[in-house]
Amino acid sequence: MVHGSRLRVKISWASDRVRRGIGGTLVVASAGYVGWIATDAAADDLWISLPFLLANLFMVSLLCLTVFNNWHRLPAAVPEPGPFAEPLTAVLVPTLNEPPDMLRRTLESVLRQDWPHDRLVVVVGDDGRRAAVRDLVAELRAAFPGATLHYLLPPRRRTPERNGDAKDGNLNAMLAFVARTHPDAAFVETRDADDLVGDPAFLRRTVGHLVRHPGTAFVQTVKDAVVGPGDPFGNRRRFFYRGIMLSRAATGSAFPCGSGLVWRRADLEAIGGFPTWNLVEDLYSGYVALRHGLRGAYLPIEGAIGQVAPEDLPNVYKQLGTWAVDTLRILYWRSPLTARGLTLRQRAQFLEVGLFYLSSVPTLVLMLTPACCLLADVRMFRTATALHVGYSVAYVTLLSVFMYALGNGTSWREVWRAKQIWVGLTFVYIGASVRAAWYGPRRKPEYRVTRKVQRAGLYLREVAPHLALCALLVAALVRHAVQRIPGPLDAIDTGSVFWAGSYVVLLAGFVRRSWYGLGRAPEPDGTRRPRGPRSDELLRKAGTCTAPTPNASAASPTTGSAPPARGTASADSSAPSPSGTGASGRTSS
Repeated sequence: MVHGSRLRVKISWASDRVRRGIGGTLVVASAGYVGWIATDAAADDLWISLPFLLANLFMVSLLCLTVFNNWHRLPAAVPEPGPFAEPLTAVLVPTLNEPPDMLRRTLESVLRQDWPHDRLVVVVGDDGRRAAVRDLVAELRAAFPGATLHYLLPPRRRTPERNGDAKDGNLNAMLAFVARTHPDAAFVETRDADDLVGDPAFLRRTVGHLVRHPGTAFVQTVKDAVVGPGDPFGNRRRFFYRGIMLSRAATGSAFPCGSGLVWRRADLEAIGGFPTWNLVEDLYSGYVALRHGLRGAYLPIEGAIGQVAPEDLPNVYKQLGTWAVDTLRILYWRSPLTARGLTLRQRAQFLEVGLFYLSSVPTLVLMLTPACCLLADVRMFRTATALHVGYSVAYVTLLSVFMYALGNGTSWREVWRAKQIWVGLTFVYIGASVRAAWYGPRRKPEYRVTRKVQRAGLYLREVAPHLALCALLVAALVRHAVQRIPGPLDAIDTGSVFWAGSYVVLLAGFVRRSWYGLGRAPEPDGTRRPRGPRSDELLRKAGTCTAPTPNASAASPTTGSAPPARGTASADSSAPSPSGTGASGRTSS
């Protein structure tokens, strides 16, 4: 052996063997950890040891379910699409008062992708009913004469003609319009008004997959986003799209995520169009499709790139809280445990999604426990405190390694950020758990759209519970230190000190995000889009850093275009009138 050489072992974190090995080890360690808690907890203080034990039982059960659900995983490689006759495909773009320039970039990215314009129909459903949007569609229609673009006014909210009050109603109006005016459109893409096309071959890959697999109802792709430095709230969701979603797909449990999604129109219509029972239509539409025996697919390509992501705390709370309520309503009132039509693995996958949000309750119990122990001078375990710390550190380390493997080795920084955000959202998810139960199966909270303009500020009210909990933990640490120092080392409850200090660090990391973006100048359209190598790379990938250039088929005008629809849902396929109304003050989702 050469002197000074080092043995380097490269671990393939995407390997099934590595992930399963770590997961299996973690399950065994979890059983031992809970068993140790149950046998070593002090019986005289059940008021604190029993909730602690039950909270750990819940978390370990959820962890075992996660290991089970991620036992199988599809490879991340995507085969190149083979040749096929491009079918007529409709792209539905719902909008509600997004900045017009943002909508323009989205539509141009749709029109510039690798797909013949004479096989493309773009419908812009304008719930904001703005003249600026109608003018934009007319302008793009002239710039891309080979493509068919429609401007649609969906029925107004809370009218009998509308099927769904929020984005679902807009999408259903556009779907009905396509069925009337372009009945030969076999596939339907849904694209949010702020989401650029990431992969130029997006439609070629997704529609091609549906053509080659006639039993597949929908194809979901990766949703990325242009984010601020460090992606403070994890809006790129690499852990989910680059890891977890591959496991969902392997068990036939991939579900729609709203954008970067293509449906087979016949299958979408077979389930009644976009469902209106839940707050948002994406997850539940896939759930209904799977219950009907249909299949979904997932392709790990960049199908959508959000031009802006929530990076001020009220907007983050709104978006993630909505997703939580939406998912928990399914768990409570359309439970995967009792829903007909799902396979065992599909039930397990959707159960995990719901329990993920419910675990916010035991998470709060675990955060309060060390403070209670230190303030009440309670030693919860008979084991030496140093051994308690050793068990805890070893278990947390193993859990972190498993999370890293679940994300296909995204980065250790993302694992740490995920922990901070999870702790920080505990109160949001507890509130969502209560709201989903309170409204019941026949009512739902009113849907509020996610702002597309960042409003950076010092949001101390939003982090008041975190500050209070942090203060409680710090007070407990200080009181314990004053009482036990100086003194023998075994008089210090190092286990509770370890956990209290850990939660203080996690909570402080989240609180620091409450003023993120202060000092960053907004763009002319009011958004605070970050600038830097990563954001410019995403924008170049989507083709928005260059002037729009129609593709080769743009010179061939579309033939046989249908006339505008009449009645409650109106479509404008001619030059817009200059006397339209202006934009309202609402924002879109």
